[in-house]
Amino acid sequence: MVGYDYASAITGCTTDVQGRFALRGQSFELLADGSVASGGPGRAPGPLDLLVSALVANMLNVLRDGELSPSDPAGDGDDVSRVVQVRARVSRYPAGRLKAGRLKVEVLVDGLDAVATAALLEVYRDGCRILPAVETVLDVDLHAASSDDAAA
Repeated sequence: MVGYDYASAITGCTTDVQGRFALRGQSFELLADGSVASGGPGRAPGPLDLLVSALVANMLNVLRDGELSPSDPAGDGDDVSRVVQVRARVSRYPAGRLKAGRLKVEVLVDGLDAVATAALLEVYRDGCRILPAVETVLDVDLHAASSDDAAA
């Protein structure tokens, strides 16, 4: 297709393993499985894992750099590099619901307490372009964790 500027281009093909697929981008290759319910072998990430992984990778990238921090707005030239941990868990809804389930995301940002992390997550939520896509499939609960939560 001429005239398109692609931000991402992925190709995929089936493999010799039933329910396993090879995915390739310009600079990576990975294996993915169909869902176990649809015959995937359950040993590689499935579609839901890949969707949630995209959000987690985006959060780690943005929150690590501090570009959305209310106290350090994007474009001010200061380099910020934080240690960030994200734990994301999906609970499935019963069949027949519009959305597949609920995604609980707990975020711990080194050097920030839960209140500051929660404020950072609100700014992230307001500016994120990946989150709305995920929210079409899952109800998303972003939660600021504290170092006390991580120790438990």
